[in-house]
Amino acid sequence: MKHALGGILSLVAALASGCASTGQHETKARTINYDEASAFERALQVNATPLPQMPELVYTQPVNKKVPCKLLTSQDQLARSNFRAYWDGQCKNGYAYGLGRDIAISDTHHVEEITIHDGGGDNFKAPRVTYDFVNNSVTYAVGGEKYPESSGIQEYIVSNENEFNVIYSAFLTTQSGSTLIARGSPFNPVREFLNEDKRVVYKFTQLSIPVSEASSVVFSAEIIDPKTSKSGGIAILRYGNGQVKHWMLNGAQPEVVELPAEYLSYLNEKYRAALGAQAEANVKVERARQIEREYRYMACNGKYSINGLDKAISTQICTWRDQFKIPYENALEKYNQRLEQMRRSVETAEQQRQIQQQLAFQRQMLQEQRQQEALQQGLNALGQMGQQMQNSNQQMQQYFMSRPVPQVESLAPPRGNRISCLNVGQVTRCQ
Repeated sequence: MKHALGGILSLVAALASGCASTGQHETKARTINYDEASAFERALQVNATPLPQMPELVYTQPVNKKVPCKLLTSQDQLARSNFRAYWDGQCKNGYAYGLGRDIAISDTHHVEEITIHDGGGDNFKAPRVTYDFVNNSVTYAVGGEKYPESSGIQEYIVSNENEFNVIYSAFLTTQSGSTLIARGSPFNPVREFLNEDKRVVYKFTQLSIPVSEASSVVFSAEIIDPKTSKSGGIAILRYGNGQVKHWMLNGAQPEVVELPAEYLSYLNEKYRAALGAQAEANVKVERARQIEREYRYMACNGKYSINGLDKAISTQICTWRDQFKIPYENALEKYNQRLEQMRRSVETAEQQRQIQQQLAFQRQMLQEQRQQEALQQGLNALGQMGQQMQNSNQQMQQYFMSRPVPQVESLAPPRGNRISCLNVGQVTRCQ
């Protein structure tokens, strides 16, 4: 099981640049059918994968027990240099029995397991808490009725001079080997949910905080080949502005498509199943947490010891987490500061968006006001022109009414040399 908690979808960097930009003009997406959408995973599902088999039971004799007391181990542990095992529980019928702690140590590893043995040599169905002090992990698990059915929660700690992180993984494994995983960190807003059956992995990645950029990816769904860890088939991205895009990844160039409703419903079922892994695993591993509380009450009272084992080692389980307390608090403080900066960035972006909307509204209102003023000015101009025309008509009427009436020329023919004069306005014509 991989512990690294990745970002939002390994394809985002490729899809979000260039053709995936939410701000670019795009043609209408091609609608594909169910067969085309599921072609990649159907090709993976034809690969034959045998059902997981119960590993061969291997035992060792605890060095602190003089009576026969077979204790479960593994070939890997037996092969390690200077391997030795301790069991602080009881022995019955030649096997480890009851509540106790299995301590396995070599030159290269140190693993301890709090569990309950039934005296028959197999504790798969029993609750167990496994500490790996070399790899900084703790796993709470309970087996099901038949291998490999189990439920568990793993805590994995990364602690070095460059990084401190804690990753929690909840898992549910069925008898057929299919596994649901929910993974997250208290120092990372990204959550991953996986639904895998050894042939196909459905991976869903979600961002748990608001984003300031509309083009930021807040959710993704992808299908992965577990053999190559590469995505194929289809991918779904949801962006900060609520836009959702479906991608076809089988070609050389990713293509925006429209997935059929029945395929989206199928993916949604895979997603919901993975979402429920954490809550269900939490309930089932409570038995493991309970035996840990009971055992630590006995082993961490300051008086406990194991024959043949240095007390610093026998009580390491009681104080091991103390070394991470200060780094954890420092990492949490830095993360909270980062969250606050991100929240302020979102608030600033929202304020800017509201300001832009207000400015756009004001510009629209100003434009409409100017258009209204221009229209009113035009109407006023027409009104003034009409008034002017009316005034001009009145002046013309007054002008003509004030002029003398012109004399009509006689229609009689002229007689002799007599001169006749005709007044027309200010002009007198004589002939």
